[in-house]
Amino acid sequence: MIFVIPAVAALIGLTAGWGFLRYGLSRAAWAMTLLLAGLMAWGLYKSQVAQGWDALAYVILWLLGAAPALLGLGLGALIGRWRRVKAEVAGQGAAQAE
Repeated sequence: MIFVIPAVAALIGLTAGWGFLRYGLSRAAWAMTLLLAGLMAWGLYKSQVAQGWDALAYVILWLLGAAPALLGLGLGALIGRWRRVKAEVAGQGAAQAE
């Protein structure tokens, strides 16, 4: 059951990254990336200054939530950009054929 949380976070990030870059919303992808990176940095900082179970909770927050979402966002952005370039090339080929 513990694998569901990072899998869902990665899938949400993958879908968001693909959608952002596929439809030309790279600023939204960068904003989401900075937000997730900030969440990870905050969680890492809080885990360093907290003690006991609180520190573990912060590590779990960024390890099971933010890190897979960030990886999924990056992978989705790469796939979305590749699909956008592929669609643009196909569109140019069809326009030249006419």
